[in-house]
Amino acid sequence: MPNIRTRLAGLTPACLKKAKPSRRVAIHEAGHALAYWWNGQGIYSAVARTKAEMRAGPYITRRGCERGDLEGIVEAADFIGAPSLALEYGHGMDGELLVELVARDLLHCAAGPVAEAIHRRDSLEDVLWAGGISDLQKAGELLALLPEDQRAEADRQAIARCRELVRRYWPAVLALADLLQERGCVEGEEVEALLCAVTGVSPTWRGNPLADLDKRGARHV
Repeated sequence: MPNIRTRLAGLTPACLKKAKPSRRVAIHEAGHALAYWWNGQGIYSAVARTKAEMRAGPYITRRGCERGDLEGIVEAADFIGAPSLALEYGHGMDGELLVELVARDLLHCAAGPVAEAIHRRDSLEDVLWAGGISDLQKAGELLALLPEDQRAEADRQAIARCRELVRRYWPAVLALADLLQERGCVEGEEVEALLCAVTGVSPTWRGNPLADLDKRGARHV
């Protein structure tokens, strides 16, 4: 019976390399992180998991929730933390503020799938149904806070804005995806520092006007 050295000797260098999270997942999570960063929201961590890590056990979020099927996650602060509860119990915001915060949180939802679709050269719809169901569900909860006649336009606008955001800062998405594939988990402060370093800008809380993303090719100043 061959010993461990004999077995290792028969392995190729590729077999001996540490498994990495998939590029698709890393790009997806980097897209989410980019949106939080652009909005000036605090990022706690960004995670991309390998298949072995997923088989080993569930991911435990900062809030103590178990997520067994989780490929990746960006834990960060949303403007509206629990849209379904806000819909049921009220939110106390005037119409203009509500529309803005829903629009900003929709960026958090859509930027990951948009980045993945650009990477894969695939349709956003296919990406959402293949692995973005939770993003789709959260977006639906946010849209439900708006009057029904505003929802379709808000959804369309969020996707268009995310496409502009991701394309504008694509090198930053790639840089963060590289780091996620290398480490698997990157703390929020390092995520923010990397994005600032690559882009040369440091967004503040709600400092970037949403209309800036309606100008294709515009730069953040």
